[in-house]
Amino acid sequence: NSDDERNEDEHRKYHRSKPIDQPIEEPIIDPSFDWLARRDYITETYLIDSPMFSSPKDLEDFWKFVQKYQLFQQRRKTQPSKSISTNTDQQRSNILNIPINYDKKYRLNISITINKSLINNVPRYDMTGEKILDHYRLSSVRLAEFKSIIEYYFDFNQKEKFKRIHKLRQDQNNLPIANHRREILEELKIHQVILIAGDTGCGKSTQIPRFLLEAGFDKIACTQPRRIACISLAKRVSYETLNEYDNQVGYQVRFEKTRVKSTRIIFMTEGILLRQLQTDSSLSDYDILVIDEVHERHLFTDFILGIIKCLITQRKDLKVILMSATINIELFSNYFENCPVVKVPGRLYKIQVNYHPIKVEESAGKTSKIDAKPYLRILEQIDNKYPSTDRGDMLIFLSGMAEIQGVMEAVQSYAQENRRWIVLPLHSALSLEEQDKVFDMPPESVRKCVIATNIAETSVTIDGMRFIIDSGKVKEMSYDGKYKLQRLQEFNISRASAEQRKGRAGRTGPGVCYRLYSEHDYLSFQEYSTPEIRRVPLDSLMLQMISMGLKDPRKFPFVEPPDMTAIDSALLRLQEQAALSTIDCSLTSIGSMLARLPVDVSIGKMLIFACIFQYVNPILIMASALSIQSPFLSFLQCDPDTITRRRPMMSNHGDPFTLLNLFDEWIYVKSEGQNTRTWCKRRGVEEQRLYDITKLRRQFQEILRDYNMEIDYQQTKRRTTLEKREHWKKKQQLKDLRSEHDKESKQRKFLKLEDSSLNDSMTDDDNLTKQVMKTTDKIRDIEFRLINDVSALKEMSTDSQNYRSKDINMLKLILCSGLYPQVAIADEFNNYKRDCDQFFHTKTKQFVVLHPTSVFTYDPDNLLPPTSTNSNNKKIVFSNQHELLVYVTLLETNKPYIMNVMRTPAMQTLFLYASTLETNNDFTRILCDQWLEIKFENSETAQSIISSILLLRNARDLLLQMTLQDLNKSLDIELMSKPRTYELQHLLSKKMTDFLENSCLYAIRRVLPAELDTIYRANIQENEDNNDDDIIVNKESTKINEYLTYNCLRSNDDQESFWSEYAGSTMQKHWICPYCNEDILVTVAERVAHENQCQLNSLCNNENPIFKSTQSNINKTNILSNLTTTTTTPSNIPLTQDYYCDICEQTFKLTSIEILRHRGTHQT
Repeated sequence: NSDDERNEDEHRKYHRSKPIDQPIEEPIIDPSFDWLARRDYITETYLIDSPMFSSPKDLEDFWKFVQKYQLFQQRRKTQPSKSISTNTDQQRSNILNIPINYDKKYRLNISITINKSLINNVPRYDMTGEKILDHYRLSSVRLAEFKSIIEYYFDFNQKEKFKRIHKLRQDQNNLPIANHRREILEELKIHQVILIAGDTGCGKSTQIPRFLLEAGFDKIACTQPRRIACISLAKRVSYETLNEYDNQVGYQVRFEKTRVKSTRIIFMTEGILLRQLQTDSSLSDYDILVIDEVHERHLFTDFILGIIKCLITQRKDLKVILMSATINIELFSNYFENCPVVKVPGRLYKIQVNYHPIKVEESAGKTSKIDAKPYLRILEQIDNKYPSTDRGDMLIFLSGMAEIQGVMEAVQSYAQENRRWIVLPLHSALSLEEQDKVFDMPPESVRKCVIATNIAETSVTIDGMRFIIDSGKVKEMSYDGKYKLQRLQEFNISRASAEQRKGRAGRTGPGVCYRLYSEHDYLSFQEYSTPEIRRVPLDSLMLQMISMGLKDPRKFPFVEPPDMTAIDSALLRLQEQAALSTIDCSLTSIGSMLARLPVDVSIGKMLIFACIFQYVNPILIMASALSIQSPFLSFLQCDPDTITRRRPMMSNHGDPFTLLNLFDEWIYVKSEGQNTRTWCKRRGVEEQRLYDITKLRRQFQEILRDYNMEIDYQQTKRRTTLEKREHWKKKQQLKDLRSEHDKESKQRKFLKLEDSSLNDSMTDDDNLTKQVMKTTDKIRDIEFRLINDVSALKEMSTDSQNYRSKDINMLKLILCSGLYPQVAIADEFNNYKRDCDQFFHTKTKQFVVLHPTSVFTYDPDNLLPPTSTNSNNKKIVFSNQHELLVYVTLLETNKPYIMNVMRTPAMQTLFLYASTLETNNDFTRILCDQWLEIKFENSETAQSIISSILLLRNARDLLLQMTLQDLNKSLDIELMSKPRTYELQHLLSKKMTDFLENSCLYAIRRVLPAELDTIYRANIQENEDNNDDDIIVNKESTKINEYLTYNCLRSNDDQESFWSEYAGSTMQKHWICPYCNEDILVTVAERVAHENQCQLNSLCNNENPIFKSTQSNINKTNILSNLTTTTTTPSNIPLTQDYYCDICEQTFKLTSIEILRHRGTHQT
C-alpha cells in the first residue's frame, strides 16, 4: 500500500498543475541566410516526395510563407540566442508516457521528420546528372531551423482553418432558420409532412439537410428544380458539415453524380427522383424527402407532390419536408390535409419602392422598338443623388433579348460619356464566359449595371445589387394545343414575381426598387404566376403516369389540375406516335420502351429506330444536339466573317445535319491537338454546349446499352500499360487543376470599363489567337479525354462525313420516325417571292416562316418548289423533286417560326408515316392525314407504289416488334443479331433506301379544311346477306387496314360519269398473288386486301424464304420486289375474323370478302 501511495503522490506531483503554455523554442537563426536562393534544391531534396505538399499550389503557398518569414527575421532587432533542446522529446512521464512539458507544436496533428543522412558528405546529383554543389547543403542547425519553419507554416494554416470554422459556426447561428431548429425537429417527430415557408436569405436550403443529418437521419433526399443548384448546394452542405473531402454528402444530376454507398445526403433534380420511382415505387432508399422550391410550380414538382400524397399512405415511416418561399403556402398546406407550417422570416434589409409609370408616348407597341428614356432617367437620378463612392450596383429586369439589346445600346452610350457604369447583359443565349462576368466586381467609383431577363429572378443570385428597375413584364412559353405550337408571349408579371424582383435589392444592404408601372397596376396583377403544368405540353408527363400504372391520368390528384383538353391532346399525340393504343390508351410495346428512356418521346423513337437500322452514332449526336440549346450563338448570325467560317459546315439537307458536321469538325480539331476554344470563338460557337452534346450522347449510349439496344460492332479496346499510365497522369493533372480552379474561383475578379463593350471583345481575332486557355478549358478538355476515346470518336466522325445519299436518306427516315407529323409544305407561290417572304404551311398553322438561325436562311433556293413543265396546267406540277420540311419546334413570337428544319422527300415520308391514307378508285389520288393530297399520272404506277407501301410498313412494324420482344426475353445483346431479325433488318434497309430514291412522277398540294366536305364520295352501306353472320359490305369504300382506306375519294375534281367510277371499283381481273401463288379473280380492293393479308402471313411465318439464309437471293428479291410496311402480329391482323363453315366443318380466319368468296364456292 505504501508503494501505491508513493506512486500516486509522484503522479500528482507531475500532473498537479496545468501545462504551461510555453513558446516554441527557436534554433539559432541567421537573418542573412537566403532560403529562397536554395528553393529548387530544398524542394527537390526535402519536399517533392512529401505527402504534405501534394500539389504545386501547396508548394507555391509554402514558399510565399518562407519569403514572409525571411523578411520578418531580417526586421527583428534582437535574435534568439538559445537553441532547441535535443532532449525535450525524451522527457516523458513514466506512467502515461506523455511529455512532461507542454509545447505549442503539440497542437499540430502531424509529425515532421527529416532524413538526417542527407547532411553527410555523400555526393548527390540532380535530375540532369550534375553534381550538387556543397554550398547548397544545409547544416544541422539550418536543417533544424527549416523544420521549425515547416512547423510554423502548418501551425499558421491550422489557426486560419480554426478561424474559418469559428466564423462558419457564427454565420450558421446568425441565420434566421437557426432559431427554428428545435421547432422543425419537434414537428417532424409528430407529423409525417411539414411545410417550411422561408423568405429569401433565411438559410433553409443549406441548413435543413444539416439539421436532419445531426438529428440522426441516414437516408436524406433533397430535390432541386435546377442541376446547378444541386451541385452548388451539395458542395456547400459538405463544407458546412465538415465533410468536404468525404462522401457523406453527394449529388446526382443528368450528366454526373458523386453518390456512393456511404452517402447520407443526396441532392438530385426532380427528374432523377421520378426515374427512381419507376424502378422503386416506394422509394425504399430514403427515410426522408426534402422538396425544395415548391412555390415555383415546375411541371415535375407538381407531379412529385401528387405521388408523395399517395405514397405517404403506404409508407407511414416516410417523412416529407416541403420548402417554399412565403408564396401561396395555404395551397400546399391544404393539399396535405392541413400539415403544419413553420414560417421563417428572411434576412432582407429595408427596400424603398418608387413607382415610375412609363408615359404613353414612351410605351412600346407590339412591333415598335422599346424606348430607353425611362431607364436613362433613373440612371441619371442615381448618379445625381448617390455619390460614386457609395457601393451598389443596378439590376434591370426586362422581358426578352430584343428588349435587352435595345436598352443596352442606349445605356452603353450613356456609360461611355460619364465613365461611371459598366453595362452587362444576362440571358440564356449568351456564352458561359459572358454570363460569368456579371459576378465580377466593378472598379472603384464605378457601378455595374446588369440588364437581365427573369433568369436573375430566381435562378441566379448576384451579390451587391442595390438598385432594381422592374419593367413589370415577362415573356413566358405556353403551349397551344389547337395549333400545336409553343407561343412566347409578353405578359404582366404576378405580384409574387414583383416581390421576388424587389428582394434582389436588399440582400447585402438597404436598396431601392424602381417600378416602371403604377401602384394601381401592381394591385391589378394576378397574385401568383401560372403553374407550368398549365403552360407546357404534357406528353412526357402522361407517358410517365401511364407507365407507372395510372390508367386514367385525369383522376390523378394534381395540386391544381390542368385543363382536361390539354390532357386529351397529349394522349392523342402519344397515340399518333404509337406510344399508346388507340383503343384504351394502354402502353404499346414501343410506348413501354419510350417510358423507360429519360428523353422526349420524339428523341426516344429516333434512338430506337437508329438501333434497328444500325445508324446509332450519327443519330446519337443529332438527337443530343436537338435536345439542348443550339451551339451557334444567335447574336453572331449576321456577322459576315463568322458566317464565312461556318459555311463549310452548313449542310443543304438541314439543321440536324449541320449540327452533325459541326460536332465532327470539332472532334477532328480536338484530335489534332489544336486550340478548340479559339476555333469555336471564330465560328460563333459556344464550346460548352458541344461538351454537353458529348455528355448527353454518352448518356444516351449508356441507356441503350442498359436495355441491350445498341449494336456496337467496334469492340472496346483494352488499354496498354503505357495508355494506363497516361490515363493515370491525366487523372492526377485533372485533380490538381480542379484544386487550383476551386482556389481561383474563390478570389474576386474585377471588371474593366472596356468590358462594357461586348462586341469588341467578341470579334477581336488577334486577342483570340493570343489568349491562353483558361483553367476551366483545361479541366473540360481533360475530362473529355478521360471519359471519351478521341481516336474512336474521330474514326466515327470520319465515317459520317463519308456518308452517301442512301445513308443520308436513311438518317432522314430515322429522324422522321420521331418528328412526324411535324411537317410543313412550301407555299405554291414561293417561286414568285423574295427569299425573306417565303411561307410554309403546317396542318394546323398556315403561313409559318423559317427561323433566322436556320441554315436554309443562308441558301433559301434549296427550298423552292419545282416548277411546272406543262404549259396547259401550271397549277399541277408532276415531278419527283417535291419535298417537305420536317421541323423540331413550331415557335410563335412576333411570327410563327419553324426551328431545326430538315428537308425530306414528300411522297416517301407521307406514305411511310401518315396515320391515314385515303384513296380513290384507282389509287391515282391519295389523301394523307386529311391535309396533303398526292396525285399520280397513271394507275399502274400508283398501285405499284401502294403495294410497296403495304409491305414496307408491315415489315418495319414487325421488325420493331421482334426487336422489342427480343429485348424482353434476355439481356444477351446477341439476340439483336438473330438471323431472322438481322436479315429482315438488312433487307428492309435496302428496300427503304430504294423506295426513297423512287423516281416516279407525282403532284402534291395542300387540301384546305373547306374542301373536305366535297372531296369524299358518298358513304352507302348494304347488307349482302341476311344470314346470321350479318356481313356488312361498304359499296363506296373499303378499309384495307388501320391506315389505308380504298375508294373513299372522288376520282378527280371535274364532273365524271357514273360508269367510270363504278367500273373502276367493281371490275374484276385475274391476278396471281406473289405470296401464295393463287390465281384469283378480284377487284382492286380485293386484290389490295388479299395482298396485305398474305404479306402479314408471309412476314410472320418463321419458315418463310425471307428469313432462310439458304434460299437464293433471287427468291428473296422476288418476294420483296413489291414491298412496303406496317407492324402487326397475326393475332392483331385487321379485317380478319374466325368463320366456321358448316359444310367444311372447319374454322377459318378470313376477311369479309374472303368469307363471301368461300360461300360462293359451295353454292356453285
